[in-house]
Amino acid sequence: MRLVLKKRLWIIGLILVLSLPLLYCGACAGNERVTIGDINSDPAGYVGKTVTVSGEYRGWEAGHGSPPVTRSDWVLKDATGAIYVTGMALSGFDPVTDVGKKVTVYGVVRVKDSQAYIEAETIG
Repeated sequence: MRLVLKKRLWIIGLILVLSLPLLYCGACAGNERVTIGDINSDPAGYVGKTVTVSGEYRGWEAGHGSPPVTRSDWVLKDATGAIYVTGMALSGFDPVTDVGKKVTVYGVVRVKDSQAYIEAETIG
């Protein structure tokens, strides 16, 4: 009887652990996965849409225009282009030494002065 109970508790624990990524990004369910190039080629078509974008953290890399909201906005880059991200700082990321690390951003596309950017809701 004790062994059966331990086995059931172990299975429940395993299910919970495997479900954590889904719970962590429950807000991301149904988001449209896009490239940065998709957004930059049609900013107006993405305004207000919640998207998922993966790429490299580029910190405060120059050459992508001015940060659209604050000086703390940071650059996300993939093979198709670069875009600013605002609304959430990357906890534990250093804008200089962590450049190049892989990041996935879930957020809403906004446009300011014809420049698209992502207002992050979740960063993974």
